[in-house]
Amino acid sequence: MEESTSKPASRESIFAKLGRLSYRYRALVIAVWGGLLLLSLMSIPRLDNALTGIGTVYQEGEAARAEQVLKQELNSDPDDVLTLVLESLGNQPIAQRQSEFEGLLNQVRSVPSVGSVASATEGLNYGSTDDSVSYRSINLKESSSEQKKQAVERIQEAIAQSDTPDLNAYLIGQPVINVEAQRISKADLRRAEAITLPLTLIALLFVFGSVLAAGMPLVMGIVTVSVTFGLMWLVAQGMDLSVFALNITTMLGLGIGIDSSLLIVNRFREELPCGSVEQAVVRTVDTAGRTVFFSGFTTCIGLVSLLLFPIVLLQSLGVGGFLVVLLSVAAALTLLPALLGVLRGGVNRWRVLRIAPQQSGIWRAIARRIIRHSVAATLLVIAIIALLVYPFSQARFGLGDADVLPRDVPARQGIEVLKQSFGAGAVSPLLLVVSTNNPNDSILSEQHLTTLNNLVSNLQDNPRVAQIQSIVNLNPNLSLQDYQQLYRNPQSLPPNLANALKQLSSNSTTLIRVYSRTTRELVGEIRSFSLEDLSLQVGGQPASQLDTIQVISQRFWWVLTAIVVVTFVVLFVHFNSLIIPLKAIFLNLMSIGASFGALVFVFQQGNFHTWLNFTPLGYLHILLPVILFCVLFGLSMDYEVFLLTRIKEAYDHSGNNTRSLIEGLERTGRIITSAAVLMIIVTGGFGLTQIIFVKALGLGVALAVFIDATLIRVILVPASMHLLGKWNWWSPKFLRPDRTKFKPD
Repeated sequence: MEESTSKPASRESIFAKLGRLSYRYRALVIAVWGGLLLLSLMSIPRLDNALTGIGTVYQEGEAARAEQVLKQELNSDPDDVLTLVLESLGNQPIAQRQSEFEGLLNQVRSVPSVGSVASATEGLNYGSTDDSVSYRSINLKESSSEQKKQAVERIQEAIAQSDTPDLNAYLIGQPVINVEAQRISKADLRRAEAITLPLTLIALLFVFGSVLAAGMPLVMGIVTVSVTFGLMWLVAQGMDLSVFALNITTMLGLGIGIDSSLLIVNRFREELPCGSVEQAVVRTVDTAGRTVFFSGFTTCIGLVSLLLFPIVLLQSLGVGGFLVVLLSVAAALTLLPALLGVLRGGVNRWRVLRIAPQQSGIWRAIARRIIRHSVAATLLVIAIIALLVYPFSQARFGLGDADVLPRDVPARQGIEVLKQSFGAGAVSPLLLVVSTNNPNDSILSEQHLTTLNNLVSNLQDNPRVAQIQSIVNLNPNLSLQDYQQLYRNPQSLPPNLANALKQLSSNSTTLIRVYSRTTRELVGEIRSFSLEDLSLQVGGQPASQLDTIQVISQRFWWVLTAIVVVTFVVLFVHFNSLIIPLKAIFLNLMSIGASFGALVFVFQQGNFHTWLNFTPLGYLHILLPVILFCVLFGLSMDYEVFLLTRIKEAYDHSGNNTRSLIEGLERTGRIITSAAVLMIIVTGGFGLTQIIFVKALGLGVALAVFIDATLIRVILVPASMHLLGKWNWWSPKFLRPDRTKFKPD
């Protein structure tokens, strides 16, 4: 262990100075953090209402622009439309129960937030072929997220109070999905915390042996998550944040906050017997604090890169993740040293377990065995990783919406009923927005009506199209000439046609709803159509999903390149080596790839779905690998930086590669394993949630950390570094930065 005597003030690093300031002004530091915590606790109850739904689709693509035209021209927002699905459970056909259905619809109409309910005479077939299912569209008056939430809850109450025996009523639509996702997410968060916090405390007791030492990392994690939530409430006043941001920010905050504090407390306990309390604090922040800073920096690189994707969910996780990591690092470098300065030797009080010394010889023996068989160990681990990565070659990506909800939620059950009875298009039709190129032209002119009729006829001939609703086929008994004559004088139209025309057209724009059996495949084909003197835009959920998949595919490789390059530069500056950063990046990609393969094996192919209590979807949510890559690339680097800096520290002292590998693994083996176990407990706890997206994310992180802390850090890192020998620390002379020597923890 290094000598703990403080350096002269003039030669102190910025980390040592920060540690000294945190110790000397510990009362002020604790008071500032206490004030931040108090303000955050006052803001947290209002955070739920500031969140804006799931946010999984691209809001700036062609589909979003088409829907914006609908809002401007027709005062119609697809997100304001709900659907009421009614399923007859007995042998009595739904057509014979219209009085009960209309009674339920009247109750829905009585809700003040409801603008209109579709009539059965609007030109669409609202009944299934077996006459067991029927549905109606409900348009809301409200516009804000909170108003939509209240409207959904009132309609759900009206449905629950209705007396309709042998009839299942389901309310579906994007606002309903958002409400259910938020409700389930809050319950999941409480359940995950109730499981992970006690288990984490027990694990910390096995690491430190004393109650105070074990409690401090847990307190740091809770404080940083709480303050992050307060800051997120402020951020939500200026940008949209997804409801899933709370769960995932909590998962990352507890995991990273506890791991960072674990390193600080562990090093402080090492340094305390070697000098004064102030010297121990300064040395701890100068060594372990430096490691925490660089680890946090590399983690933030991946999280900040999520902001480059124009998707609300990804940007929400980028903001929340960046804030919680930043605060975790700040708390570990200021608040925790201040508390340790107050506790002094009391950090070891209330000992309940006797813990073996950190250098107990077990890790030294493991390191020697791995180095002795470095070639075989390297080949074996590479083979295992390749086997784990293989399922990812069979990955299929999708972008579900209600699929993220559990199957027993009525909003998802209603969608399944509708799909089975009418096909996927009934749930999410394509919205064709047709506008005149000249805003002064009328869409109801004979020329434009002819063009619209030709478009509708072509679509009706397409075998993938099930049904179409437009202003030129509202009544199958009317011809094109009939519509042209009727629309010359719209004021004299029959009430039903007048109402439908009002909902589907403005002076220069009209809406065509296309109900397709394979909606997403049809989007590209329709977008290629060219209409004379008219512009055509395709919106709706399938088009939005296609736009989202395309923008993610386009930007992911740029983001990946940026993360790798910036990480390489940071590690090169930290280690003054060209080989170490390249090897670290390659090993990170290996552990991430293994995690991806495991996710395909479990969540796409459905293995272990009974044990994990989920229904396999047959695909991976396309946002999942994006989030996991950006999170794991930095998170895995935590253990890499910690291990390599200890090895570098030993190498700087001895110049012996083999001896430095043994000492580095011996000094970090127990603490890395402990940190990994804590991270697995925290993230694995979120694998027990009901939302399949959060479940997969939690298990994906837990799997990657397990692989990283066992196969990669314990076996492959020392084995490969032994094979590389002195080349580990090589860099060209012209790339060597002129900097002072450092000795991080």
